Amino acid sequence: MLKTKDELEKYYNTLEDEFEGYIQISDERIKHIFKTHTKLPKWEELHSGGNYILEMALYNPKNKQSILIRQQNDHWFIIEKELKGDEPTDSFFTLEDNLKMKIAQIWEEEKDEFCNNWNVLEPKYLLFAGFKSKKGDKS
Repeated sequence: MLKTKDELEKYYNTLEDEFEGYIQISDERIKHIFKTHTKLPKWEELHSGGNYILEMALYNPKNKQSILIRQQNDHWFIIEKELKGDEPTDSFFTLEDNLKMKIAQIWEEEKDEFCNNWNVLEPKYLLFAGFKSKKGDKS
């Protein structure tokens, strides 16, 4: 769903749980990284002047909620999904020491005209699913 900046601010202010994740602001390197369950900073703490949220990926391990927000022109695209916990995941190294980012793959059934209109699984989303330590981790 696309939101204006005012709508994004209202949405952001409803996020009262604790999250893992990051927020990338338009005029700085990523400095808002939440390695453990953390309350989000207030909207006003993130914004100064004309800057804006460029990208935000959050995961709430309590209810397995994944939120992805990306800026597109003058709007923000928001994907909010509840993960089941059995999705295939990949882990990627981050710039932070001893930290890997988990990305869940979401596949959904769709009729495929090239497969006699049978339902086939199609990749739909890649969503942030939290962080894990790189120490002793082979994945």
